[in-house]
Parts: sequence; C-alpha cells; structure tokens
Amino acid sequence: MTKLNSRFIAVGLAGLAYLVAVTQRTTMGSVALDASVWFHTNAQQLSSLAVLQLLFYAGMQIPVGIMLDRFGSRRILAVGAVLMAAGQVVVGLSTLLPTAVLGRILVGVGDACTFISMMRMSNSWFNGRIASHLQQWLATIGQTGQILSAIPFAFLLHLAGWEPAFISAAALSLLVGTLVWLYAKENPAREVHHSTRLVDVYSNLKKNIRKPITWLAFFTHFSTQSTGTTFALLWGVPFMVSALSLNRGVAGGFLTLFVITNASMGPLIGLFCAKFPARRHIFVLGVVGAIIAVWLLLIVHPGAPPAWMLALLVMVIGVGGPTSMVAFDYSKEAFPASELGATNGLINVGGFLASLTMMWIIGVSLDSQGGAVLYTLAHFKVAFLLQLTVTALGLLGFTFSLRALRNKKLRG
Repeated sequence: MTKLNSRFIAVGLAGLAYLVAVTQRTTMGSVALDASVWFHTNAQQLSSLAVLQLLFYAGMQIPVGIMLDRFGSRRILAVGAVLMAAGQVVVGLSTLLPTAVLGRILVGVGDACTFISMMRMSNSWFNGRIASHLQQWLATIGQTGQILSAIPFAFLLHLAGWEPAFISAAALSLLVGTLVWLYAKENPAREVHHSTRLVDVYSNLKKNIRKPITWLAFFTHFSTQSTGTTFALLWGVPFMVSALSLNRGVAGGFLTLFVITNASMGPLIGLFCAKFPARRHIFVLGVVGAIIAVWLLLIVHPGAPPAWMLALLVMVIGVGGPTSMVAFDYSKEAFPASELGATNGLINVGGFLASLTMMWIIGVSLDSQGGAVLYTLAHFKVAFLLQLTVTALGLLGFTFSLRALRNKKLRG
C-alpha cells in the first residue's frame, strides 16, 4: 500500500468513524418522544439521557486528548467505536431509565474518543490550508450522521421496534471500529506518540491552558455550536411535534435542512478563514449575533412561528456548527501537532458544556412551568429564552479572550 493510499484510507476511515459517531450521538434526539413513552419520563428525566451523555462526553475530552497524544488516533478511534456499540446495546435492551442512562453515558465516552482523534489523524497526514479545508469537509460530512438518525434510524425504530433499531446502530459502530483498527494507519513520519510520556503531555496542556488563544478557541466553540446541538440532539423534535403540532416527517425535514445547512456552509467557511484569517473573530461574532437574533424573533413572535421562520431558525443555528470549527483553526496555527490532542480536547469541551447546560435548563424550565400539557409553545418559548443566557456567557468569554490575546500581542 503506497503512502498516498495510506493517507486517504486513514483519513477517510477517521471521517467515517466520525459520521457514525454523530449518528450514535443523535439517535436519542430523533426518537425523544418515543423514549419519553418507552421509559415513562417527564421533561427533566428525558433531558438526563442527553445531559449525562454530553456531560461524560465533555468530561472525557481532556483525558482522551492526553491518551490520544500518547497512543495515537487509530487506537482511540477503535476503542471509541466499541464503547458506543456497547452503549447502544445497553439502551436497546433497557426498559428502565437508569439503565438507559448508563448506556448513553457509554455512548458519550465513546463519542468523546472520535472527533479529536479524527482531527489529529487529518493533521498528521496533511498540513496548512489543505488541513483546514479537509477538517471542514470531514466535520461537514460527519454531521450528515444526524440525517441517518433523523430518518433511517427513526423509520427503523417505528418499523421494527426499539431493540432492533438500537442493536442495528450498535452493529454499525462495531463494523466501523473494526475497519479503523485493521486499515487506518498512522503517519510514521509525524506520529511520535510512542516516545511521548504522559507527564510531558500533561505539562504541555498546563502550559497551553494559560494562553489566551486557547480560551478564544474554547469560547468560539462554546458560543457557536451549542443551541444547534441542543435543538438537534434533544429538544427540536419535541418542540416541533408537540408544541407546533407538526408531523414527524415534517419535523425530520427541518432537521434535514439543519444538516444541509451544516454541509453547505462548512466548506465556504473554511475558504473564508483560509483567505481572511484576520477576520475570523468578526465572522464568529456575526454568527453568534445572528443566532441570538433568530431565537429572539421566534420567542417574541405571537403564536406559532410560520414555516419560513422555523426554516430560518434551523438554518442560522445550522451555520453555528461549521463556524465552531474556527476554534480548531486557531489551535492548529498556535500549537504543534504533538500537543493538539489534549488541547483540542479542552477546546471541544466548550460547545458541549454549553449544550448540556442548555438541555438541563430547558428540561427544568418545562417541568417547573407544569400544567396539564407539558410541551406547549408558551412553555418552550420561556425555556428557549433562558437558554440564551448561556450563549451570552460564551459571548462574554469570547470578548475577554480576544482582548487578552490582543494585549499580549501588543506587549510581545
């Protein structure tokens, strides 16, 4: 096998592993109402399925990043796929909510192994602008996993039942993990993990935590990705089906529009960042401002939003996903490849920490408002307004980090 073939096979399989991981991550969101009936849950209990999954996803980012810098992408990708498969089997065989939560935790831990491993694999084989464009494309293609969970997976669940659907998802993850283990080779010229000590990886991470660029990247990810993840991963389907009385097919169509926006905008954002790197922060601020504005538009609109407004919402928050990749553009330029595993792990915590906080806030808000019908439009509007406090916090962190970075450059 030539080096060229090894390069494309390795990066292609890493991208495939990420696509499957996104599918596993979003399966529960696509069948959230079915899960509510299956486990007899209220809103806060339902949110625990996603919140604890993302809590462990976020909490494992730095430990996984440290292990990634030590052991390399191939091993961590394969382990992640096996963990996600095990988690989906547990969920599929569960009849009690606590057991299902354990399964989703396993999915979260396995998912934590995947994205930053894919990023490291691509950075080990490609450099410069090619690496930037490739990362955007891989992330974009990976997000189509949401379509797989929103349409084929949901269809399979309604056709064959809860257990066959989740067992099938587990089998897919296991298959991809096997392919990665057998055929995804590391770049021997760039991967030095075999000689890297864990104490050195930890030392490099402590050094990088003190740099403003790290926190600029962290809050970029925090502010841009979170409302879209919250909507697609858990609360979008209950909102559209229960509060807006849309049928599941139409709701799936809006989630598909969300993913199409992700896919179409990712490469364009990559081109913009490559051509105008000094204006990346302006672009991020513009996207965050648009996300806040479109949510406020939906909240203040009297009654149910028209179709165009809902489409506008899913497209704007859909842009947030590829915009969050700007965070890893910052880190790629600031740190050597040997330090990217742990540092990108920290950065990747940002968006998912914000997302799980939003999911919990929305669940608590819906339950606290009570009433005979839990998922009403009025209840959701209050909950969606409260989630924006998290976005505002991220915007504040981004602004302070940008100011600190500029002051450092002026002094340096």
